Amino acid sequence: MPKKGENITKRKDGRYEARYVKERDEYGRILKYGSVYAKSYFAVKRKREEKLKVFNEENKRIILSKNELLNESIINWLDTKISLKESSYTNYYSIIYSKIIPYFKNITLNKINETLILKFIKSLQEQTLSNKRIKDIILVLKQFLKSKNIYLNFELPKVIKNKIITLNNKEIAKIEMLATNTNDIKVFAILLDLFTGIRLGELCALKWQDIDFENKIIHISKTLIRVKNKDQNSSLKTKIIVDIPKTISSIRDIPINNNILSYLIKFKKSNDTYLLTSTKDFIIPKKYYLFYQNFLKLNSIKKYNFHALRHTFATRSLLCGIDIKTLSEILGHSSIKTTLDLYVHIKEDEKLLQINKLSFINLSSSI
Repeated sequence: MPKKGENITKRKDGRYEARYVKERDEYGRILKYGSVYAKSYFAVKRKREEKLKVFNEENKRIILSKNELLNESIINWLDTKISLKESSYTNYYSIIYSKIIPYFKNITLNKINETLILKFIKSLQEQTLSNKRIKDIILVLKQFLKSKNIYLNFELPKVIKNKIITLNNKEIAKIEMLATNTNDIKVFAILLDLFTGIRLGELCALKWQDIDFENKIIHISKTLIRVKNKDQNSSLKTKIIVDIPKTISSIRDIPINNNILSYLIKFKKSNDTYLLTSTKDFIIPKKYYLFYQNFLKLNSIKKYNFHALRHTFATRSLLCGIDIKTLSEILGHSSIKTTLDLYVHIKEDEKLLQINKLSFINLSSSI
């Protein structure tokens, strides 16, 4: 028979269940129990002893590891992330070396607590970083601490949505006029973006072979990104590579508007050349962005970031009646929710427009 206080009980199905401590916090308080099952009392007791042996060994390693310096331990942890996509690894590397290590220098893991993390968040806010960037930094830190079985309870900063900035109709018309009367594909590509919503890195990675003129489709399967240069012999800290997009949903087909197609075909070059250069060498996103800004300035158009072209495309698409699911797929969003969260104000304006189509019924005329 089970002895009192053993946490071994006989279940209704005839099996024995033994509970054991699965996790404790840094003060030794029990956080979680686990259970093992067997047909006999002695078998379940033996199973639990095996589990406790493993738990005690792991706990010893955790106690030892908590005396490590965070800045040394997190570098070792980063080495385990070497298999990450290059762009993700570069982001982790940047966050760890530029933000986490400088703040937590010479602090051991057993000194990490909620108060210290909140002070860290405050220091990031004082650097005028965006809430999204701060959230990214804290998520990397949380991942690392979790790997050390350190679980802290604190709130991440809420991401404040930036106001969606779009070009007005007068500015769009001016770009249409300039782009349809140019021999420079880099100028026309600005108009192309207004009708497709392609991201800057995707546009720079686009080759003529990615455009199916017969079926009127642009295939997006690559992007240009800046990553950490792992070549020890190179003096360059970063490099630009052609890579697959970060998410599966970003690999997509975008239909081409008939008006755009009729002009785009005039620029067509060899399939294996890049659209923006008409050569086998690409133009880096930063360089094309500067070209775009210079174009706006020369033509007395208000200064917009490149993403405003994408927002303008999405906004106009919704106002033209394109359904949210179709638009979400064209934009390469991971979910419809992402699209709705960004452009919900457009849908609300559209609802107001539709509801105002209802009018009073003239009762006298209906009698």
